[in-house]
Amino acid sequence: MFVEARTRPLLAEVCRMLGHSDADALLLRHHTNAVYAVGDVVVKIAPTEYDLDRALAVVAVVEWLSAKGFPTVGLCDRVAQPLFVDGHAVTVWQRLDPAYSNPISAAELGLLLRELHGLPTPPVELPALRPIESIRRSVESAEIIDARDRDLLLDRLDDLSTAWSSMAFPLGASLIQSDPQTRNALRRFDGTPVLADWDGIALGPREWDVATVAVHCRRFGGDRTAFADFTRSYGWDATSWQGFDQLCQLRELQMIATNARKSRPGTAAAIEVHRRLEGLRNEGTELRPWRIL
Repeated sequence: MFVEARTRPLLAEVCRMLGHSDADALLLRHHTNAVYAVGDVVVKIAPTEYDLDRALAVVAVVEWLSAKGFPTVGLCDRVAQPLFVDGHAVTVWQRLDPAYSNPISAAELGLLLRELHGLPTPPVELPALRPIESIRRSVESAEIIDARDRDLLLDRLDDLSTAWSSMAFPLGASLIQSDPQTRNALRRFDGTPVLADWDGIALGPREWDVATVAVHCRRFGGDRTAFADFTRSYGWDATSWQGFDQLCQLRELQMIATNARKSRPGTAAAIEVHRRLEGLRNEGTELRPWRIL
């Protein structure tokens, strides 16, 4: 199982390679990945289903972004990356300010995404964004949902799949981050905002990233003002496009399904997934807030 008892020994091995002690390692997060802060670096340990080829692509893209001067968190240069430790892909990053005292604003995130979406396609083999297939796989492999919940998710997916196949994206395709949010942005110590967390890097419609920001603004304590700030700095009003609401619904469905797949029975994450499912089943025009996972 992908739990702290499993990843702590892996962290100790990585620290040995870096010449660090893991005695004071701080667990930052243990959900999609295990993320530990150790000295001046952050160690990210992926579950075994995240293959090494995917990690190689992430490293190559981040190195390309850095060479382009794009504001991204940098890789630690003291070890060749990615590492592969006992079946787990591992990356090591520069430790930056988590921006707790001065959070990244929606407006700053808009500037970062506008710059990212304006870059050429990198010379790296990357997957195309395929949310329908991704959601279906997550629903079919999730252990914490029953047949009724599974039918709810798949019925909703069938409806949105038709909409997805007919969407004409006005902004076109580019390199996308896939999960842009203020929690996936950090600050350099001079205060400069940078994007982080490139696990979902893909080629796809720019609107997907914009929809992700919109969902975070409306589900996790943001408001219309936050998304309006993002819109002004990004330079495009997504609400003027008729397909945007359905795209946001598809993004929310993916967030429910993905977390259903990742969560273990009886955990706080599983409880939150079931809250979201209940909202999906009974929610009216008033959107219920979600708890961040």
